Amino acid sequence: MRVAIKGVPASEPMPSSNLPALIDNPFAPEVFATGLAGFANLNGVIVLTLESARCDHARQPPSVERVVVGRIALTSGAAQDLVAGLNQFLEQQGLSPSKAMASGATFQ
Repeated sequence: MRVAIKGVPASEPMPSSNLPALIDNPFAPEVFATGLAGFANLNGVIVLTLESARCDHARQPPSVERVVVGRIALTSGAAQDLVAGLNQFLEQQGLSPSKAMASGATFQ
C-alpha cells in the first residue's frame, strides 16, 4: 500500500488569515470515488459530483455502471485553495497535472 500524507506541521506559523485551530474528527465520513462526474457553479458555490464504478451482478452479463457517491460544495475561495493545494501535492508526488494537460489529458 502506498500512502502519502501532506499536512501543515505544527512548527509552521499560522497563515496570515489567522484561521481557527483544526479539530480532527475521527468519525467524519470518508467517500471513495473512482471518478468525477462533473462540476457546477450554483450562485458562487462550486459543486463537484463524485462517482464510483460499480459492477451490477444482477444482470447477465454483469455490467459496470457509474454511480454518484457524493458531492462536495465549496465556496469559490475554498475551491481555489483546493485546486492550488491539490496541484502542489500532486507535483510533489510526481503526478504533475501541468504535464498531464500538456500531453493531452482532458476531463471527460
